[in-house]
Amino acid sequence: MTTTGRSYIKDSEDFVKHIKNETLKDNEQLISFDIADMYPSLPKRDVFNEIERRINMENFQPNMNKNALLSLCKLSMNYMTFQINERFYEQAEGLFIGSPTSPCFAEIFIQRLEEVNIYKMVHAPRIWLRKVDDTFTITEHSIKDTLQELNCIHNAITFTAEQESNNQLPFLDCLVEIQNDKTLNTKVFRKVTHTGQYINFHSNQPLSVKLSTITNLTRRAKILCSQKNDFHKEMVYIQKTMELNDYPQNIVRKTIDNCLKKDNQRKTKEKSDQQNQVMLYLPYEQGISEKIAAVGRKYNVRVINKKGKSLKNVVKKKMENQNNNLEIQGAVYKVNCTDCAQSYIGETGRDVKTRLKEHKYDIGKEKENISGLSKHIRDNKHNVDWENVIILHKENDFRKRKFKEAVAIKKIGQNETMNKKEEVKVISDIWGNII
Repeated sequence: MTTTGRSYIKDSEDFVKHIKNETLKDNEQLISFDIADMYPSLPKRDVFNEIERRINMENFQPNMNKNALLSLCKLSMNYMTFQINERFYEQAEGLFIGSPTSPCFAEIFIQRLEEVNIYKMVHAPRIWLRKVDDTFTITEHSIKDTLQELNCIHNAITFTAEQESNNQLPFLDCLVEIQNDKTLNTKVFRKVTHTGQYINFHSNQPLSVKLSTITNLTRRAKILCSQKNDFHKEMVYIQKTMELNDYPQNIVRKTIDNCLKKDNQRKTKEKSDQQNQVMLYLPYEQGISEKIAAVGRKYNVRVINKKGKSLKNVVKKKMENQNNNLEIQGAVYKVNCTDCAQSYIGETGRDVKTRLKEHKYDIGKEKENISGLSKHIRDNKHNVDWENVIILHKENDFRKRKFKEAVAIKKIGQNETMNKKEEVKVISDIWGNII
């Protein structure tokens, strides 16, 4: 429903395809319109009415229970809270920013406004192309008259406008220029606040991620630059900018050349090969991830690295440890014995303070079904450092938390912990050397 609108454009590449053969008439100009604060401004009742109308159409697909679908739409539109400090709030009007359903609901509603009102305006533009709340238009009407008519469509929606300047108008990441013969030229657009800062070559990220930055910039230039002169200028800019981000000159040039040499046949082959690949998602650890990826390539396994450690994670973890924050919920923790070299690694979805109380309570019990920590203290008459419990990881996801607990036990060594053997069974022995 969201991609069939007359004004719909998928991205910058789609936009360039739409306007590349356009020629302006003598009295036409370029204007871009924007819906101010679109998501919070759209009226919930009107949006839902349009969704209901579309779903109840006879040719609606997929064929499913329409009442159930409408109930789900209403639920996602009306019930979402957000937290500020210790208080929870509910948004009274408008669509929720950040909700995965809001872009779809907004697109459906705006499409209806276009069909019923905008395309039938007295001052309707000849070309009206829209990406979410940004619209590119070619029109013979004045910006004042068109804007006035647009702002009379709905009392909750306000349009703003930007007119071409020096025969140029930015739209998305594309700069549209009017040539002497009234044809349109496109090239890459950057705001004046653009710093040229990209992921540094020395950052703790996979090499593939760094090279993809160069590849993406090159591909964007190929797509948006309609003239060779602009494309060559963009290539010079990419080379200089990446070198300022500490990328070696030879790597930059090689990556650009490889990107430009890729033809459609190679892309088709790569797509076919990827369909038979097994995807393996792992956190990135410099020096280890590269070795795993090399082994994976031999068996047609593609290793995709997720975000690894960041400075924020490291600082946050150290602060939690320094503050001895036992009130946090969902954590992997470590307790050291003061009478021997052994430690205990535990995990809990509740706050750590509560779990420690349970360990203490179990010390006096005679049963065997207690934690390794309680059993160690009871059987050996040892003392542990309850005052300096270390928080190793903050993790709310149960599976991830159990995995991190097992990794921590493996790192210390089974003989150096009070833990029972079943607590490390979640990790195969083949990971032993890597851990």
